[in-house]
Amino acid sequence: MSNPVPLILGLALGAVQADFSVSAKAKVITPDHRPAERCAVAMTASKAPPRKASWWTAFRGHFADWQLTSSYQPMYVHIRCQGWRPVVRTLFYRPGRGWSGDSATFILGPKPVDLGTITLQPR
Repeated sequence: MSNPVPLILGLALGAVQADFSVSAKAKVITPDHRPAERCAVAMTASKAPPRKASWWTAFRGHFADWQLTSSYQPMYVHIRCQGWRPVVRTLFYRPGRGWSGDSATFILGPKPVDLGTITLQPR
């Protein structure tokens, strides 16, 4: 081996974790079954909702959002709608099965985890 630099560089880059995309979708309604209005969603690796406005994506009635993660740690889907109690759902990964939410359905690949219908609760 006359030049070990490519080998060392390859080993170093191989140790870096790749980014993975995880996505979720849901229908969000009020207790009287109307689509929720003035809502926003954010996905983070923290149970605490993000403070920066740039993390939040506005939606009405339903959303489909995604986030890049460099590991298979749990992700948290934060939903806030003006006048209603905030909602947090957890996405988790099981090796060989994929991502899931609060159900037993696991999603492999780029398809979003369907969180189903979320009914908002009064503050």
